[in-house]
Amino acid sequence: MFSFLSVEFALLFIAFFAIYWACRSKPAWQNMLLLGISYVLIYLMAGVLAVLVLLVFSVLIGAIGQVLSAPNAKHKKLWLVVGVLFTLANLAFFKYYEFFREHISQVMQMQGLDSTHLVANIIFPLGISYYSFQAISYLVTIYQGKLVLPKLTLWQTLTHFSFFATISAGPITRLTDTKGLNDITGNPCGMHAQWQTSRPRHIIMPTLAFALILLALAKKWWLAGYLADQWVNPVFANPTGFHSLEVLAAIYGYTLQLFLDFSGYSEMMVAFGLLLGFRLPMNFNAPLLAHNIREFWDRWHISLSTWIRDYIYIPLGGSHHGFVRTQLNLMIAMVLSGIWHGSTLNFLFWGLLHAIAIILLNVGDLLGQKITGNPKGRNFLTSTGIFGQVVGVVVTVHFVVFAFVFFRATTFDEALMIFGALFGNHHITWTNNPMYLLFILAAAWLCYPMARTLAIKTAPMIAKIPSVLIYPLLFVGFMMVVIFAPSGIPGFIYANF
Repeated sequence: MFSFLSVEFALLFIAFFAIYWACRSKPAWQNMLLLGISYVLIYLMAGVLAVLVLLVFSVLIGAIGQVLSAPNAKHKKLWLVVGVLFTLANLAFFKYYEFFREHISQVMQMQGLDSTHLVANIIFPLGISYYSFQAISYLVTIYQGKLVLPKLTLWQTLTHFSFFATISAGPITRLTDTKGLNDITGNPCGMHAQWQTSRPRHIIMPTLAFALILLALAKKWWLAGYLADQWVNPVFANPTGFHSLEVLAAIYGYTLQLFLDFSGYSEMMVAFGLLLGFRLPMNFNAPLLAHNIREFWDRWHISLSTWIRDYIYIPLGGSHHGFVRTQLNLMIAMVLSGIWHGSTLNFLFWGLLHAIAIILLNVGDLLGQKITGNPKGRNFLTSTGIFGQVVGVVVTVHFVVFAFVFFRATTFDEALMIFGALFGNHHITWTNNPMYLLFILAAAWLCYPMARTLAIKTAPMIAKIPSVLIYPLLFVGFMMVVIFAPSGIPGFIYANF
């Protein structure tokens, strides 16, 4: 399968890179080149269906956007509703067709009707979730009049939805700057001005971009690949055949695998953006060091969590209608997030678990303030000092880890089987030595804050290293990853959503 990790993509990107920067004085031409290469890559990765679905969808949403942005547009709210409903219907059809097909078939059979003409299976188009989210954001932004004229052209809109650095698994970009959605330097990174610029673009921080690609390859291909092949996949495929400690190691290992896989992918896309002169939002900020579950969602899949905040939670009323209504709004937003990840019961339960955890945290903050009379506001536990912070991190990470069992399992019963093996398989002989992995994971978790701080402090010094030295070092790093990485080209987990 064609992949961002394949040699074929590397060669294609190098050729495109040369042509793209040959048009440096013409940003409009560069946009057209991005549109073309994006559709070529979508075709190579997912076939003609994905291309056709994206093209038709983008043209229709772009046309509605043109109507909404007209100076004297009438019935703007109606057009917004039409655009959002069309987007949701398109997403729901492809994402949940199989779920509804089974139930429709059962109902038809109960009524004595022939259900054999229902299409057996529909391929899920690449990136449909991500460009659907971008489309809703695009329509709402135009409707609210937040864009400074001139408006995006149809071609710029098509490029915004298809940009290959965002379409596969995000990050979900916005047209305008958004609270909490920043680039790698911590600055806002709305796409409207970036698509419309008439000034020549330039490569942004090339050394950092190549370092990000190297880091992404090590995280995704090397570390996540090792965890998946050696621990996670075998145990989750047959949990009854492994000792409880091996199951525990696999549960911890899956959370780390998911983080390395998805954050590695996101950083690779940010790096491609920098090499092409674009600033894309960062999707992760050390989420496994979060002090509570609310902070975890401020640090994990940031472009999705901010999207849920702005387009589900706040439209429901946010925190403006009292404490109880706020918790209800949180519950709805998190459950919808879970359902978006999949139509099975375990995804709904995973979203519900996170909703309950956030609500309990809010209740705990409120009780803590009332009992102690200490108006610390949110994050009451972590504001009590270092002990409260350590307890908060440990509790948060373990909640996230065990909740991810429902995320990884294919069914609710399979998730329960994992927990059954965790607590019941004490007398099975070890296949691997789980103490080895558990020790490595614990040591890595304890050392990570120091390593992260050290990396931030040394980054300015590394930036001063002459190119004649830094690029050969990066090349050696690339070769080491390729040599020591597991065989085969792994897929990206979040591309399935």
